[in-house]
Amino acid sequence: MSAVPGGGDLGRAKGVFHVRTPIQRGGALSALTSIRFFAALTVALSHFTQLGLLNLPTAFLSFVDGGRPAVSLFFVLSGFILTYTYHGSLNVDGASRFYVARFARIYPVMLLSLLIAMPVSIYVLRTGNDALLLGWYSLKSHAYEPLLASLVAQLFLLTGWFPFATINQPWNGPAWSISCEAFFYAIFPWLLRKLGAKSLGKVALICAAVWILQGIWILFVAHYMPIARKGFVISQFPLTHLSEFVMGVGSGLYFIRARAIGHASHGFGVMLISISLVAISLLAVYQPVKPAYYLESPFFAALITGLALLERPVLGLLNARALVMLGEASFSLYLIHIPLAHMMQIAGLSPDRGWVALMIVVGASILVFHQFEEPLRKWIRYGIVSKRPEPASAASRSA
Repeated sequence: MSAVPGGGDLGRAKGVFHVRTPIQRGGALSALTSIRFFAALTVALSHFTQLGLLNLPTAFLSFVDGGRPAVSLFFVLSGFILTYTYHGSLNVDGASRFYVARFARIYPVMLLSLLIAMPVSIYVLRTGNDALLLGWYSLKSHAYEPLLASLVAQLFLLTGWFPFATINQPWNGPAWSISCEAFFYAIFPWLLRKLGAKSLGKVALICAAVWILQGIWILFVAHYMPIARKGFVISQFPLTHLSEFVMGVGSGLYFIRARAIGHASHGFGVMLISISLVAISLLAVYQPVKPAYYLESPFFAALITGLALLERPVLGLLNARALVMLGEASFSLYLIHIPLAHMMQIAGLSPDRGWVALMIVVGASILVFHQFEEPLRKWIRYGIVSKRPEPASAASRSA
């Protein structure tokens, strides 16, 4: 979404090495695209339950920690895919093409989500519904100024930097993660250049050090920041999540080099997947540390690396064509599910029809991907900027 759901473009990698063809048909593209849908669905299920559209058990919300680990998975996946895609090509194409590609990937759908949220905000303001204003936007009466400030912050992809509910909850709450992604994109060329010049051992040490610093930062915030602010800083502040993106970059570099020298193996990928799935499940159940995503994120990196290493499908479900399509539409699903849920609640959809609402949102995300997100992305990248035709392979649409 990118991971966030935004992610990268798997099929565009043009590095100095040649990735063997099993990557294309085996696991990396299909599996890493498919898991994005499960992550986005986890977030949507959590939010629909919190909004009262679904009545899922509290055990589910506890297991997925309100969807926060799913967003961390997006951040790790984003670092991995961007590294795989742009390693060896940034120096050739320059950072400008990278930034245009990232803008084309995330901003059109981000803008569309705000347009969908517009009638919701107008309705809440014009009807003077203080309950909805407080419950959805954390605002009280006379909310025009904070609503405008929130809109400006979202338009400039800055909401995650403001630990105030009145800034990051109105319009489209999940957009806070896009401000994290925008920050990661901004530093990615520099980060890839620095880490790419180091040995894998040093990269691993840097990833471990940044992860430890993240834990120290979380402890500091939890103990010393005001209670009204610390939840947002721990869950949504871009610097708090930087470790996850760095681990994704490190995992991507390992995958690239292991493949290039022939040290990677299908069996090792299966082992990584098995260990990470068991560890993530146990950590989700017992949650020895809060937030849950902190201990889970290194295993997200292991899971992603393991899936990329597969040379043939092991989990056939992840290679199913329908699931890959849902994974491609996951970014749209992530960004439009809250505004559409609010619209359906205003329309009077009862909580016992929540599954209908979810299916409508999933269907809408597929429509948005095919009719809006993908065409506009191509237009910006290849129509306005480079005037080059879009590659025909499915890989060019991934992540």
